[in-house]
Amino acid sequence: MIQTILNSWNDRLLRLAFLCILLMGAAVASIVPFQSIIGIERLGLSDAAYAAISILGSGFSVAASILVGIFSDQTGRYREVLIGSIIAGLLAACCMFFVPTQASFILVHMVLFPISATAFTQYFALASLAARRNNRLDKEFSLSMIRAAFAGSFALTPPIWAIIVAGGVDLLVVYGFIAAVNVLVLVIVIRGWPRENTSQTEEKSGISLFAALGELAAFPLLIRLVLIAVIVGMNGLYNILLGLLVVNNLGGTESDVGWFAGGVALTEVPVMLMSALLIRRLTRRGAIFLGAMVYVAFLIALAMIPSMAIAWWLIIPAGIGAGILLSITVGYIQDLVAHRAGAGSALVSVSHFGGMIFASVILAAGSVVTDYVGIALIGAAIGFVAGLSLFVIDRPKADIQADTAI
Repeated sequence: MIQTILNSWNDRLLRLAFLCILLMGAAVASIVPFQSIIGIERLGLSDAAYAAISILGSGFSVAASILVGIFSDQTGRYREVLIGSIIAGLLAACCMFFVPTQASFILVHMVLFPISATAFTQYFALASLAARRNNRLDKEFSLSMIRAAFAGSFALTPPIWAIIVAGGVDLLVVYGFIAAVNVLVLVIVIRGWPRENTSQTEEKSGISLFAALGELAAFPLLIRLVLIAVIVGMNGLYNILLGLLVVNNLGGTESDVGWFAGGVALTEVPVMLMSALLIRRLTRRGAIFLGAMVYVAFLIALAMIPSMAIAWWLIIPAGIGAGILLSITVGYIQDLVAHRAGAGSALVSVSHFGGMIFASVILAAGSVVTDYVGIALIGAAIGFVAGLSLFVIDRPKADIQADTAI
């Protein structure tokens, strides 16, 4: 394990992706646990309006991620595309920091942040490229390392904001922090990009836009991607509901939201790093099913508990379930189009934002007929069906043939 870590750190491209996503994780973790509170509680958006913004923003990010992934495969211009997405994140954060209105929130969270979020896709593409070129790297560990870096930032950042907010600092200051992080990441990419990795030296897919879209729309791939999006979407639903449940149902505070989110992310980190060993025993199919069932149980428990005092005990199952799902699904999705790093990593982003669409739809539809508790239970039920369905359709061919013979 130590040698694997050293090999990963010594690869310049993988190290760049690791450092950038570590910082990006701090930026994302600064807003995700508090976003629904800012939009609904602070700026006065309705549940339906907030859900609509999330749905449209996620849909826009899905489209942007696919186009960015295809374009980077076609041209090899990974560096230029990454810089563009970082600049979009910088503009978004400055807009909300200096002009915190409903109109700004809509522009930032429907357009600018979704564009900047394509950087998340590209860091996984870089990790995949590094593993393809360096035979000393373990691809599963490389991807888990990138995902764990993101989770590590999530472990540290929300508790820090919890302390800051409890001290009386306005919650909207998070946007100023996000702007500063984007400036730092931009400097790292411009100055630290390996000289040997230029658009002239990168492999180019040579595939047209429509041919690439057709490949991604193939039914066997599409049905698996939809199911993964729903499974991962349970985590998106948790991100939306956590602050609302803590503040409105469990008697907690905005500070408690930060501590809980940080505790979950801290639990995720070792789980993610160990995931490469887990799939050697369970396979990806079995591990994803296990993670989905753990997360379903967590969502149900979060909805049913009566107080914040009991909620703290749910940090461990939440971290275990999320750690398994958010790391192992990355390799699973990339292998659906293993021959194209950009498109494969774009699908990772598609699954993530597809999950956000699922979560937002559940929030919008559920708010018409039930409360936040009911919405969590509905999401858990649908997540259970998706996890079981993926487990069934991904059975090894030998098992399917045996069933047919019977």
